[in-house]
Amino acid sequence: MEHKTMKSSNASLGAGGTIIVVIFVVVCLTVFASLSFVTAISDLKLAKKTEEINYDYYDTHGKAEEKLSDIFGMLDSISDSHLTSEHFYDSASDLLSEIEGISAIEKNNSSLKIYYETLGTKNQKICVTLNIFYDELIGQPRYDIETWNLTAIELPVFEEQNIDLWKGLE
Repeated sequence: MEHKTMKSSNASLGAGGTIIVVIFVVVCLTVFASLSFVTAISDLKLAKKTEEINYDYYDTHGKAEEKLSDIFGMLDSISDSHLTSEHFYDSASDLLSEIEGISAIEKNNSSLKIYYETLGTKNQKICVTLNIFYDELIGQPRYDIETWNLTAIELPVFEEQNIDLWKGLE
């Protein structure tokens, strides 16, 4: 009888391939986990910046509304003492020019156009143009909002200055 000697091993032939696949899967999961973490941090930063800009917008909008309320309060107090529209426009133009940031654009006998801005802190401002007129039938001032625009603040342009820090070897 012939005995054949066979070497038996505990490792199967597919063990090397399986280990390579497992290592590849672990590396892929690690890469995708780090990418999702970086994306989550970027989304958080964007959400915080958006929150700051929105807060600044609503704060600026509130300031513009307060200034509009102040303007209308002054106009209402003028209308109590003046019965004709000519006197109303003269007094309104003088009183409104005393409020900081308000400028009269156009004044005639039938209307008064004023302009003002409210500044935010995040490079934005609200520009408002109002048409003010006096309704003689009811004896009260009225206004129409011609423009109410959110715009970016014009940042100053600085001339580029080149300063030679090193003139080279002489």
